[in-house]
Amino acid sequence: MKKSTSALFALLLTFCLPIISIAQNAPETKIVRGKADTVYAGIHYITGTTERGSTVFINNLPVKLYSTGSFGAQIELREGNNLVELRVVKGSDVYTENFNVFFKKPISAVSQDVSGEYPNLVVKTKSGAYLNYGAGEDRLGGAKINFLAEGIKLEVLDSINNLYKVKLSSGRYSYIPKNFTERLLPGTNPAKSLTGSWSVVNSGMEDKIRVSLQQRLPYTIYREIEPNRIVIDIHGAECNSNWITQYLDLKAVDYVHFNQTASDVFTVIIKLKDRFNWGYTVDYSGTTLDISIKHAPQSLGLSKRALLKGLVIGVDAGHGGTANGAVSTSGIKEKDLNLAMAYMLKSELEKRGATVVMSRSEDIDVTMQERIDIFKKGAVDLVVSIHCNAGGNPLKPMGTSTYYRHIDHRPIAVNVLKRLLEMNVNNFGLIGNFNFALNAPTEFPSVLVETMFMSSLPDEEQIANQAFQREMMIKVVKGLEDFIKEITKGK
Repeated sequence: MKKSTSALFALLLTFCLPIISIAQNAPETKIVRGKADTVYAGIHYITGTTERGSTVFINNLPVKLYSTGSFGAQIELREGNNLVELRVVKGSDVYTENFNVFFKKPISAVSQDVSGEYPNLVVKTKSGAYLNYGAGEDRLGGAKINFLAEGIKLEVLDSINNLYKVKLSSGRYSYIPKNFTERLLPGTNPAKSLTGSWSVVNSGMEDKIRVSLQQRLPYTIYREIEPNRIVIDIHGAECNSNWITQYLDLKAVDYVHFNQTASDVFTVIIKLKDRFNWGYTVDYSGTTLDISIKHAPQSLGLSKRALLKGLVIGVDAGHGGTANGAVSTSGIKEKDLNLAMAYMLKSELEKRGATVVMSRSEDIDVTMQERIDIFKKGAVDLVVSIHCNAGGNPLKPMGTSTYYRHIDHRPIAVNVLKRLLEMNVNNFGLIGNFNFALNAPTEFPSVLVETMFMSSLPDEEQIANQAFQREMMIKVVKGLEDFIKEITKGK
């Protein structure tokens, strides 16, 4: 029995203690950091020193040896035991050392209903989900707040037709289409989290803000002009952010800050450098909230004569395929006029040095999501959507109009409308907060141009004329040039 116990003890020592193999003339080596028994972070650092001229390997991967004789590496740990092998080679001599690091995931500091019997239904967002302010809707759908990332758990408060009324935080609720949610098992808890550290970096084409969270939480976004900032409320979050790492080479972001605006609402404040914003995205990477603010196009302001040169502009011909759009009294289909004018606009933009991405180049069906995806993939700087309008008195000239959804896109719509009105057509208006699908994305600025009314006989007569169509598209281009002049003034 005594021999058996001794053998077991020796076996345990074999697994628990580092194994060191040293050749007679092996390089003198020392591990300074990393030989921890138990750690609580998945990223682990190992540093040490050895003789100059050696070659260092950790887990068979080469490691840089500095002129000081120091070396170091970052490794990713899996939950549980992780064997680490250090090998140092100098000539024919080898030093090896093996040790174990045990990774234990930390227990969340956020309290949960340990019974696992949460009383209300909880759903999880799917790709493409968005929040509405209320339960009402019209031909454009309900009034939208913003899109949401997938994988966010929300408590359901009520069911109204095709919408769920969902709790965002203790003092805020919203509505979400049921088809963009997945019902979770009974007893599932809604998400809540402490916030962690932040970083704000220039990642090349954008400035990226990363807010560490423990779970994916719902968020609402709004843009302010005075002061010039983007504000994001993270619902279900309590502050435990004790530092924000910010770098001095940021191009779009002036600074970031936060407030705990309610007991369970953490507000992210992003102060912008420029008055005009070229687009931003909010999404999750794991449980980290990633906010990316696009830099201004590199070509912007380089030429005072060729203002649009170097820009990538998305041109959308509304409707198409089985979607005729409006049809005039004489039988002209809106989809055909839209495509013809989109090609005219493309030609005028390319003459001025812009690159054009078309959402459709022929008479085919293209969904709104497909159009948005085309423009995202094309990395467009802005989008112009061409349509014709309908409605009202058929004997009265109705005129032209431009539309925007987000307040920071208003300058494009204003400048384009001013130029269109030079054609001595009626001013049907500048329409803001317009709930049109192509105006909804924040990834790129956009404007919808409703050229003339198909239902108005006087308007129909004008818009059926190709010379009039081309003149309208030239005015749109001049409006875009005026917009560029406005935002680059003084640069």
